Amino acid sequence: TALRNGRQTRAMQTVARERLDALVPALLAAVVRQPNATETLQRILPLIEAVARRSSYLLLLVENPGALLQLVLLCSASPWIAQQLTSTPVLLDELLNTGTLYKAPEPEVLAADLRQQVLRINVDDLEAQMEALRYYRLAHVLRVAASEVTGKLPLMKVSDYLTWIAEAALTHVLDLAWQQLTRKHGFPHRDDGSRCDPDFIIVGYGKLGGIELGYGSDLDLVFLHDADPNGVT
Repeated sequence: TALRNGRQTRAMQTVARERLDALVPALLAAVVRQPNATETLQRILPLIEAVARRSSYLLLLVENPGALLQLVLLCSASPWIAQQLTSTPVLLDELLNTGTLYKAPEPEVLAADLRQQVLRINVDDLEAQMEALRYYRLAHVLRVAASEVTGKLPLMKVSDYLTWIAEAALTHVLDLAWQQLTRKHGFPHRDDGSRCDPDFIIVGYGKLGGIELGYGSDLDLVFLHDADPNGVT
């Protein structure tokens, strides 16, 4: 009743309302099969309300019963996953491929995937670069969480994968910053006058350094360089 009479629903256009009407029966049919059906529905409804006026997401779930099933299973298993999907609905795209959704990739695959995602983005378009990095992190963290709650990833490996995701992102950010700054301001030099390349590293402290990252962990970082301390660019 709250969904039907809500402000977002009442403001929907005809096409979006038709898609919502098609989705709700299929959603309820999947939810009632869960042992915690009431809790599952309560977790999913905020997501439906969040995308009510972006009917492409409703259409995705209507036309892809497999994705709808994964949504229900994951939200049944984890309120945290439900919150992540609600706050970032574009992650619903990840539900379309169970082959990647429930497979946390190894470090080299994580790095290659990030390179592939940013390959077509202009290095000077920082906003697009950052947006790609944000999606990359959220998507891979979702895959780790999905693999964990479904028992496909041992608990002891979760922190490993979360750390590898952070390492891949940091490596890319360092390379991106190096390109941007050296192009604008020139290269720093070592004490002997030779050019740094880059003679700059990121050191992970705390949970990052200990490979113990959790889903909400901050990154404790220290930056070290070997340039001439009296040099300028």
